[in-house]
Amino acid sequence: MQKGLWQMAFSWLPQPVVPSSVPVPKRKGLKQIDADLTQWCRDTASSLGLKELAKNVEVVWNPRMRSTAGRAWWPLRMIELNPKIKAIDDDQTTRTLRHELAHLIAYERAGRKRIQPHGIEWRHACAELGIGGEAVCHQLPLPRRTHAKRFLYFCPQCRTEIQRVRKIKGAMACLACCKSHSGGHYDKRFRFVEKRPA
Repeated sequence: MQKGLWQMAFSWLPQPVVPSSVPVPKRKGLKQIDADLTQWCRDTASSLGLKELAKNVEVVWNPRMRSTAGRAWWPLRMIELNPKIKAIDDDQTTRTLRHELAHLIAYERAGRKRIQPHGIEWRHACAELGIGGEAVCHQLPLPRRTHAKRFLYFCPQCRTEIQRVRKIKGAMACLACCKSHSGGHYDKRFRFVEKRPA
């Protein structure tokens, strides 16, 4: 794990080749490895001095994805892309790939340190990949899914309520109260409590 601040190297890397239609080997389930995009990610990670990422990163097309353009998995060092973005345009495929690779770069550099998914480390990586000012969410014409938020929780201190699609499984506390009363550290006094129907 690196300590201190990272120096940002602004360099325009060559565009990844987006094949129009290439036969790719099958991966577990329906996912298909994209050899060209994988190689581009490996070359890019290598140029940034990230040896483990350069050795292990893999890009796959996942036809089961619906509303998400792409997804990065760390420490698996895998990028999943939605095949529907190929139909939008090649620039969108390139941008989505860089967006997801920036996540892996940020996590690779952070090591065991916890970072925000779209925090400063990710923004620095985006700038290095030539997509400074990248938006957190896409505005692509992909179908959106909505899920009913069936679970309601409240903070016992400030009574703030939050709704969730799924039950909270771990320890989750009110951020505002933790910041106000315990210096931003988790405090079980402010752990969210499930509100049951009367």
